[in-house]
Amino acid sequence: MRIRLDNILLCTLWVLAVTLGTSFWFNTVFGFNVFSASHWEYAASLQATNAPVKVSFYVSIAITIFIAIFGIYLILRPRIRKIRMPIMKIKKTTTNTAPIQNNLPQKNEDASTLDILPAEVQPSKTQNTSTPSYVGVRPPRLVVPSLNNTFMPTQSPAPTLQGPKKEPDNNDIYLTELRTIFSNAGYTVKPNTMVNGIKTSLIAIGTNETMWLGCIGVKTTQVREIIEKFQRVFADTLDETEISINGFALFAPDAGISEFQDILMFNSIDELRKYMEDIKNPPIPDDDDGMFEAYSQYIDAVITHIGKI
Repeated sequence: MRIRLDNILLCTLWVLAVTLGTSFWFNTVFGFNVFSASHWEYAASLQATNAPVKVSFYVSIAITIFIAIFGIYLILRPRIRKIRMPIMKIKKTTTNTAPIQNNLPQKNEDASTLDILPAEVQPSKTQNTSTPSYVGVRPPRLVVPSLNNTFMPTQSPAPTLQGPKKEPDNNDIYLTELRTIFSNAGYTVKPNTMVNGIKTSLIAIGTNETMWLGCIGVKTTQVREIIEKFQRVFADTLDETEISINGFALFAPDAGISEFQDILMFNSIDELRKYMEDIKNPPIPDDDDGMFEAYSQYIDAVITHIGKI
């Protein structure tokens, strides 16, 4: 049970309301002023001399005390949060592979010829579909990913013995540093997942139902769409608990023209490290009663199923 300022104010307001109601009741029915010391002395003298007193007077006092205590209990009673695990319905789609298998070329017994498999067969409007024709496969293009998640298609050169060179990818180094930064700040790092075709770079949770979500080389508009998808899942599966999501983007391509002020943008990993040094995760309170563990399990379930929605 957490003793908070709002609970103290509600209890004070409830006691005042019960006191005023009791004063009105005793003044109207018994002509007794609960705020008068002389009236209480008179009631005490009647009890000392065994003078008859109405039973309803004592019953009214007992009911008043019960109402006051019961109201305070309703305000301070521990509330168990109900967390419903998301149940995702995935439609199974079946594809008919029989036509594809029928269109495959048969094995050629002559070793002097080479069969070429078609990349895609698209019969024209004037061509008879009963006699499909096969075309050769054009050499593919080399797609080299850059750091800002944009793709630069280039025509593949003439085949060589060594093949085309691939630029080194530093995302693994950044992912490791991100996990280290948030772990040192006291947050619990969760596995990444694919959302809207984009894989997150970091998901971490903290106390008080907080969550951090970040991406590397992704536009802030796409980070906002990922956060909104998490928020929709939370709204559909949670009753009273509200989870706050803090989003950030590292090396965002639209950092200069971004319209989302709630998405943090960093140009280097050092900027993020310095920023998180001042935002430490508060420790789990002693009266947590296992709520953080339930919150952590709920986030694991959401991460597992959100990519399938």
